[in-house]
Amino acid sequence: MTTEAREDLEEARQAHHAAFAEAQMVASSAVLVQLDIMTKALSEGYRKTQCLYEGNPDPDGSFEEIQAYLHWLWERWEEMRGVMRDDLGVENPIT
Repeated sequence: MTTEAREDLEEARQAHHAAFAEAQMVASSAVLVQLDIMTKALSEGYRKTQCLYEGNPDPDGSFEEIQAYLHWLWERWEEMRGVMRDDLGVENPIT
């Protein structure tokens, strides 16, 4: 991983932390549950990726397994977005 890529990743991580902190002040309980799940899942994905990068992968931490995890994470993201839109009373687009 290049220095620039690591810096971009860290910047994205920090932006997520800031946005999550702000959301905790205004989000409903239903949305907070989803945000907590997503934050833990993102953290786990980051940890697995870092372990693989450092040459010390988890037993289930191959590139292919992490890629599958990230696909699952995207599905969770869509689920979370649906809960957030429902909470706001916004119609979910058909996907």
